[in-house]
Amino acid sequence: RRRARQMLRCISGCCGFCLDCMDIVLRVLGPLMVLLAVCLIGFVAYTFFTIIIPHLSDNGTSTSMLLMQMALGCFLLVNVMYNYTMAVCLRAGQPPPFPGDADKDAELGQLGEFLQLKQCHKCLLSKPLRAHHCSVCKQCVLKMDHHCPWINNCVGFYNYRYFCLFMLYLALGCLYVVLLGYPLFLEAASPTRRRFLELRFADAQCVSLSWLVSLCIFLALCILGGFHMYLVLTNQTTIEFHINMSNGHAARRKGEVHRNPYDLGRSRNFQEV
Repeated sequence: RRRARQMLRCISGCCGFCLDCMDIVLRVLGPLMVLLAVCLIGFVAYTFFTIIIPHLSDNGTSTSMLLMQMALGCFLLVNVMYNYTMAVCLRAGQPPPFPGDADKDAELGQLGEFLQLKQCHKCLLSKPLRAHHCSVCKQCVLKMDHHCPWINNCVGFYNYRYFCLFMLYLALGCLYVVLLGYPLFLEAASPTRRRFLELRFADAQCVSLSWLVSLCIFLALCILGGFHMYLVLTNQTTIEFHINMSNGHAARRKGEVHRNPYDLGRSRNFQEV
């Protein structure tokens, strides 16, 4: 028994050490991931406005259609960058210090439903309902969904809306590039067609890479965005989704039905976000 306990302690210590190392890696890679995301968005936008649009103009597209395509491209790019900036810069939501004053907590208004007099044993802040401690940020986050390395920030109460809008506009922007750039991508990727294409080798590589990057990101966002749309409509976070799944399995084994206590109906759930 002693050896078994020692082995369990050793395994637990190794797991804790690995998790701490992972937190450090995420903390270091966070700014690099943000820089990579901005570079990818900038690269695809550069290819779209400097190569794809001029190619459409050379192929006989009317001026009015080109202006509409450029306007829509600018609209999608501005919304992508605005919502991404808000998701990165806006703090997800930090609970008040512990112990809290009930009168002061009531003054916080929209956060009132989250405020409960519980203390986190790690950051020593108040831990309201739906708040969880982020091991990367080293603090509790209100209505925490997850820590996203692509925004180097937690996704929580204040920035979840911008995170969802960023995914929506990014998916639309990638789809837009995929649709408009598909004919040029076929010509750039085909050696036989490239002979008759008045396109430099570097531009052809930019078009091919931008198109493939846009397609991959769009497919990934269809899965991730669809999952978060489900979470929005059911008023869950990613953490609560896993908790509710576990509680649902346990309730079914007992012959009971588990219900999400925060589900207000699809319409009110959507309006809450």
